[in-house]
Amino acid sequence: MTKRRDYKAFGLVIRSDFALDVLEPVEAGDVDVHVIRSTGIIRDGSPSVDPYFDMNADRQYMYWRAIGGYLIRDDHTVLVETHPGSSDHLVSQALLGLVMSIILERRKLLCLHASAINIAGQAAIFLGDKGAGKSTTCGAMLARGYVPVTDDLVAVEHSVDSDRFPVIRPGFSCMKLWPDTIEALALDTHSSARLIHPQTTKVQKHMPVAIPDRSVPVAAAFVLRRDSGVPQTHAFRLPAHEALQMVLRYTFMARYGESTLGRDHLKLHMRRCAGLVARMPVYALHVCEDLGQLDDLTDEIQRVVTTEQVAAV
Repeated sequence: MTKRRDYKAFGLVIRSDFALDVLEPVEAGDVDVHVIRSTGIIRDGSPSVDPYFDMNADRQYMYWRAIGGYLIRDDHTVLVETHPGSSDHLVSQALLGLVMSIILERRKLLCLHASAINIAGQAAIFLGDKGAGKSTTCGAMLARGYVPVTDDLVAVEHSVDSDRFPVIRPGFSCMKLWPDTIEALALDTHSSARLIHPQTTKVQKHMPVAIPDRSVPVAAAFVLRRDSGVPQTHAFRLPAHEALQMVLRYTFMARYGESTLGRDHLKLHMRRCAGLVARMPVYALHVCEDLGQLDDLTDEIQRVVTTEQVAAV
């Protein structure tokens, strides 16, 4: 019989038939999401794309060749069927990323493919294309003593019909880093570091400090742009229309199709993004590719966030 465990991430208590090794088990009362080992989920035939998504407003199906199929049946239930030999670690990679983003979107949160750090009580969000250095930037900030909020998936709680300031829900205390980043930051390489996938050298590593279990108000977002021709890291604020384009581009909704959860959700999604940009400054952050200049990177981020905090007082 499967041993179910309770975990917590993004403000939700998750009861899972699978061991989620990047999360710490908790003693829970009310459970928000049930992750259930099941059969009959995987469809016949191999899709031409990987991962494969088939979604509508009521049910969402997601499939990975190396893992298996996930069916989000409702706001509280995820059914999972794995291929023979798929590890719980691989199951957790998809579950706590794309699958979790659907669960959170259904619960009226805006999900960004990003990372976030707590700087003096406010969150700095890091956006960017694959390889832009989101996790590297977070790692550099952690090395300077700042506190993590989340890595890879940023869940923003923001009501478009309220004056409440947008906040980020706490994720979990792991980050995904390339080996050269680990070396540049002089991080230890203990046994908790694990490959994200057998076909990549990127590892998932426990953060050096735990994530506090509380939401953090947003200070600013930074769109990372790595450039070998940039002599020094510098940030400049984007105008509102460019800021909105960047936020829309780096939402999880953009990865699986903005209209797949229905027209009503799409309208709300657009309003959330516009409302977030109205309350959150967005900066383009031009980053030098030289990992030896990470101190300059953290100094520039601290300068901007400190300025925004002063401006908000």
